[in-house]
Amino acid sequence: MKKKYRWFLVLAFSILIIFCCVRFFSKGHTITYKVGEEKYEVKEVYTRKAKKEIDNYYLEITVNKHVYPFQFYHTFSKKRKVVEEVLTYAGDYECVLPIIEGKAVTDLLCYRDNRYYFYHSIIGEEEKLDAFVNSLDINLYDKDDWLDQSTDKKEENNITLYTRNVVSDHVLFLSNMKGIYKIDNAIQNINIFEKDIYQRDLSALVSHYYVVANYEENGRFRTFYFTDLRTGKISEAKAPNYLSFDSYIQGIVDNKLYIYDRDNEKQYRINPDKKKIEEIGNAKKKIQYYQSGKWSKITTTKANKEMSFEMVSKDLEFQKFDTVYHVGGKVSGYYYLLEKTKDGYNLYRTPSQNKKLITYITTIHELEDLFFLDDYVYFQEGNKIKYYQDETGIRTLLEYSELEFNKNILFGAVKK
Repeated sequence: MKKKYRWFLVLAFSILIIFCCVRFFSKGHTITYKVGEEKYEVKEVYTRKAKKEIDNYYLEITVNKHVYPFQFYHTFSKKRKVVEEVLTYAGDYECVLPIIEGKAVTDLLCYRDNRYYFYHSIIGEEEKLDAFVNSLDINLYDKDDWLDQSTDKKEENNITLYTRNVVSDHVLFLSNMKGIYKIDNAIQNINIFEKDIYQRDLSALVSHYYVVANYEENGRFRTFYFTDLRTGKISEAKAPNYLSFDSYIQGIVDNKLYIYDRDNEKQYRINPDKKKIEEIGNAKKKIQYYQSGKWSKITTTKANKEMSFEMVSKDLEFQKFDTVYHVGGKVSGYYYLLEKTKDGYNLYRTPSQNKKLITYITTIHELEDLFFLDDYVYFQEGNKIKYYQDETGIRTLLEYSELEFNKNILFGAVKK
């Protein structure tokens, strides 16, 4: 009996080890299940440790033949069947709210006329919907969680920072006359130049560096400065040749900045991580050109006419939109769609895993007013910088009067 008991323990232990190994090394799962007395179908795709992807849960909840998409950069303890309950509303809008880990982790998602809208963007449009929302158990869902929280604040350098809305692992920057402001829980003024430089066309955010040409040189230059937005440290590197200020930025690909010098007909690639600047193109070699995910070569004659890289998506499914960006991976990313209106551009988003499920986010004035970081969208609205994320809704991060009047201010964000 003792021998059989030992074999049973060995077998049970082996099964446990195999199960743990499968769970640890698994790249996720795709399952379908029903909740709400079997009324609502949930498709759950958990992506884990996939190359060039962020771990995430992607959910599609089917209610009355409409599919509602939700994507979270959360692990939810790596569970299966994370949706515990689904709350629904049917009226002029049809709305769905998944309950995960005992509460709402996103706003109600509502459907009307082939478009999806989060409730915070349509408050007041349907009286019965507002009444339904107000009737929900506040322990499950509180609509105020997705409304702008602009209370706690601090003021430095003429910037009002709403500290409650600071994203803990993000660093924002704003360019100013002599350098940049580095903004997280505090506002740090970093001077790169000794004199005011109002316009700096040869500057960009690349990887986690603010890269800028030395505008204190006259006529031509060789030096580029690199400000590490995580540490605030400034370093520099020299190009192999002098460049003209008639140069222009072609684009950023794989965290490398490409610049073309029209006067000297030369192309440079700048790698801020390695502080390396190299000449990669000229009249003899031709000029490298990036378009819709592919490299080709063009002549200096074309490059002289300012041929910026085409970074926007050319997906045929989005032809009716004016501008389309793809951000992130093929599984965990998003398409951002911009539709021109009389008020500016309506910004929509759809998950990479289902391009047909288009959700309205906000309206912006100019295409340059946008910046994307993972599942966050930063945008300028008048003298404010705001952001959107599913688990917060729209938040005001800061106010700065110069934003409204100085169109040369560059802004962006990086992860710490």
